[in-house]
Amino acid sequence: MEQQPGPVNWAQWNPSPAPGMVRVWAWEAFAHGAEVVSFFRWRQAPFAQEQMHAGLNRPDNVLDVGGHEAGLVALELLASWWRDIAAQPASPAQAALVFDYEAAWMHEIQPQGRSFSYLALVFNWYSALRRLGVDVDIVTPGAELTPYRAVFVPSLPFVAEATALSVSKFKGAVVFGIRTGAKTSSFQIPTNLPPGPLQSLLPIKVTRVESLRPGLLRKVAWGNRSYSCGTWVETIEADPSVSVLSRFESGSPALLRRERCYYLAAWPERELCLDIVEHVLADAGVNTTRLHEDVRIRRRGGITFAFNTGIDSHEVPAVLARDYLLGAQLIGARNLSAWRE
Repeated sequence: MEQQPGPVNWAQWNPSPAPGMVRVWAWEAFAHGAEVVSFFRWRQAPFAQEQMHAGLNRPDNVLDVGGHEAGLVALELLASWWRDIAAQPASPAQAALVFDYEAAWMHEIQPQGRSFSYLALVFNWYSALRRLGVDVDIVTPGAELTPYRAVFVPSLPFVAEATALSVSKFKGAVVFGIRTGAKTSSFQIPTNLPPGPLQSLLPIKVTRVESLRPGLLRKVAWGNRSYSCGTWVETIEADPSVSVLSRFESGSPALLRRERCYYLAAWPERELCLDIVEHVLADAGVNTTRLHEDVRIRRRGGITFAFNTGIDSHEVPAVLARDYLLGAQLIGARNLSAWRE
């Protein structure tokens, strides 16, 4: 994993990482399975195009803030407990999220709305999973899904035969998001309408789609709560065998389910996404823990890491506390803790 040691020179704005974040980012990369964290660059060049890109050392060859934090991580990596788990292969998570570059390109070709961003949609679902304290594997369409209990597909416009077969063989819960199965390999609308080849698993038809300008929202009722959705909504016709779990104010289905397959006909706002993910994971038998929005957890080799990227201190949930290898129950601002499970 390449990592920045300070302000870079290629973004629209280039703030300095908050104190402690270079160390937190490095450890988060290792917790996710990185074998190497490589800092670019060693010294901030006093010349040419990258002279505004920070390094571990300043232009005068004095160790900078990022250099001190990288040095601290290097010392911490010498601990015997880390050497033990670093040599072990990462075990599969219980949840997987399907990401597809082809889907990103297809949405770029036909966004059908200025604010539609595939990356933002994927990040929305990923954030909900991480907020619930579960580990997530990023997989490609058609990947072997047997190790997982739940799989989330934010959007997959083209569903290849291998992908449909992989999903059909999977015994866990699957959630499909907007625009899934919306195109054929020749970029046409399927003759049987979206979600195309997935209709054998989830007999629904997307009969209309609409993109919404910023600020224009649609209400969704689920249980005793009301949520707002924006950016993208779909109109669904469902077979009687499909259960409608939630509806838009218009009465049109919003969240549908048939056996182990779910379909969400909207771009979910954060709270709706979080509640749906929590519901599906519970249904799949995956334990969750709601975390503060600044705290994230990752497990590797029997060690649990908790990262706090916020400006305030936060406690590790009491049910998770164990023998600490780094930090303690109270995680300071831009800091981390690690313990054996």
